[in-house]
Amino acid sequence: MILPQKNNVNKNVINSAPASNIKAKMNEAVVSSNKSLGYKIATTTIKQQQKFQCRGQEFFNVFTTTEMVQAFTKGPVKVDPKKSGKFELFGGNIYGEFVEVSPTKIVQKWRTKQWPDGHFSQVTIDINERGDHTEVNLTQTGVPSAEEESTKENWDRYYWDAIKRTFGFGYFM
Repeated sequence: MILPQKNNVNKNVINSAPASNIKAKMNEAVVSSNKSLGYKIATTTIKQQQKFQCRGQEFFNVFTTTEMVQAFTKGPVKVDPKKSGKFELFGGNIYGEFVEVSPTKIVQKWRTKQWPDGHFSQVTIDINERGDHTEVNLTQTGVPSAEEESTKENWDRYYWDAIKRTFGFGYFM
């Protein structure tokens, strides 16, 4: 309990609001100033190469056919594979829009919910059919540096490994 001093002012008390309210106000101030003033975050580029035992068109279909995307993500998805078409995977944790869609190249404006508001990376998936397999090259620019390792691991676990297991595209003799 804080009692008022002379002239109803306690010089030792700067703000008598509960600590939880102060923290909430600080967070509001940071978010609003970021939105109005803009800010820069440190980013990096991820490059990965994978080989799949399938035709190039089959791999393309994995990323552009709702039923196939649902099969490897194990959940409901939204996929509209055309320029400016939206996508949403993994319960809305990954979302964005298609920038370019062709049987040999998919470009997406891509983000996770955990990234700073409004920040998107660019995912480019080059699909190259070879004689006995399809080579896929991923380049993801604009990944927040703090998220680099988890993003790489998630590509491996939730995309590449899941696609190989679900469709049998990982078996080489």
